[in-house]
Amino acid sequence: MGYTFTNTASTTAAVTNRLVTSTNMKVGTYTVANSGLAPWGGGFTVTATITAVTGNDTAGTLVVVGKSLGGAAATETITLTDGVGGTGSVIFRSVTTITGAGWVINTGNDTIVVGVAAGNYACGSHGSLAGVLVNNSVASAIVISDARGTILTVPASAAAGTYYNLGGVDFAGHLKVATTSTNDVTVFHTGTMPGSYAMS
Repeated sequence: MGYTFTNTASTTAAVTNRLVTSTNMKVGTYTVANSGLAPWGGGFTVTATITAVTGNDTAGTLVVVGKSLGGAAATETITLTDGVGGTGSVIFRSVTTITGAGWVINTGNDTIVVGVAAGNYACGSHGSLAGVLVNNSVASAIVISDARGTILTVPASAAAGTYYNLGGVDFAGHLKVATTSTNDVTVFHTGTMPGSYAMS
């Protein structure tokens, strides 16, 4: 399999209300904001945060439907904790619908926001990482990681044009780029494998 590349030219900090802005919890479909995309335009996992009004409602679940990094249909059911929320693990490229189920009001109607967790997922399966190119002067560290942990940390002092040749190091589960500043970095990697034969 040949190499492709993913550019990240923005912060990949979490945005808790990116997909659903603050609204009353309900059984039914929520309005999806920002075309169901992360600010960085790449892969993401979904988070939900509940604010209790008077006591905790029975939170139920969220069913999230969209597309995977490989372009296939993707669905995840996130079990919510009353008064807290929940976090998904499926990597989406985009989300089309978010539907609440099993919610029961207590005294006042709790509110919910749905967003994206930190980190731009460049690949949603195992694969090979050829290298990392820094395109601007790095304002804060850039962490390249997989399901096992950190592969490479690009320091805040890295100069524009710096290239880290990793020679095809294997990564497991996924490949993620995380930065808290508007850095510009390109990773060269194999693409997401189809779910029928992707390995974790």
